[in-house]
Amino acid sequence: MSDAHELAALNVRHKAGINQNSQETTEAFAGTTFISVLADKFRRRFGFVRTGFLPGLFVDQTYVYPLLGFFKFLVTPSFWLYSLVLAFCFACIFVTVAALYYFFILPIILVWAVATLGPIGFVIVHIQWLLQSNALAITLTNILIAPVFANSIFDAVLAKLGHAEFLENAKKLPVTPSKVISWKSLDYWLIVLPGKIITLKIKIATTIFLSLLSLIPVIGPTLVNQLLSPKRGFSYSRRLYVLKNLSSGQIKDKFYEHLGQYTAFGMMAGLLELIPVMSIITIPSNLIAGALWASNELNKNQT
Repeated sequence: MSDAHELAALNVRHKAGINQNSQETTEAFAGTTFISVLADKFRRRFGFVRTGFLPGLFVDQTYVYPLLGFFKFLVTPSFWLYSLVLAFCFACIFVTVAALYYFFILPIILVWAVATLGPIGFVIVHIQWLLQSNALAITLTNILIAPVFANSIFDAVLAKLGHAEFLENAKKLPVTPSKVISWKSLDYWLIVLPGKIITLKIKIATTIFLSLLSLIPVIGPTLVNQLLSPKRGFSYSRRLYVLKNLSSGQIKDKFYEHLGQYTAFGMMAGLLELIPVMSIITIPSNLIAGALWASNELNKNQT
């Protein structure tokens, strides 16, 4: 099946899915509670994880793609333009973060480390400084800079791999309407608002936990890096689902459906990003890796 036929079929399924999802959402919100909606979502996504996590983690070998993306970046000069701009922005952020950390935070930690550990404390603190500065720079780059260039890099790789028609047709797909529930409705107070509050609390608790964990010398930043593997792997692959114009709920389900694959991908991508300074190259190369994976998935659908 060609990309054009695939997009046409996807368009038909997408319209049907919108109507079905709209009907299901309306039925779900009518006369239901937050607990019942949460329980239904948990059962569905737990089923995805239970059946697909281990095969995705150990069998599908998605950990190979970050390595392929790294070598693809090195041998393909046409990818360098967007990537080097992103790399330059990361370098500027890294230098700024590292300098601020070194002059305002490191002296305090250094006094304690040298007093308790002696000369080895001096070495450990400086390794910690590089690792944490690198991790903070990656986070800020992904928030502030990467969204501007990530889609362009991803699409450029897909086009170079023969999916230009898919990209062109993807732009013609109808925009998925998002269901907005008015704050005046009972469903907003019984379902939507409790969900937002719980999500916010989880995000705050997770951020505090990971921040404290990262303070453990040397080991902490590495543990945090690997714990974020599923989210990282998904972020480098999410663009494909956006091009297919899946709804936000469908995209979230995809995360749990392929959690093992995203974890394996994210673990290797995270290890490449963990190396200070090398992240200048590995951030764009991981974007390329996500596109390589998407290309293979598109090729599988054509057969």
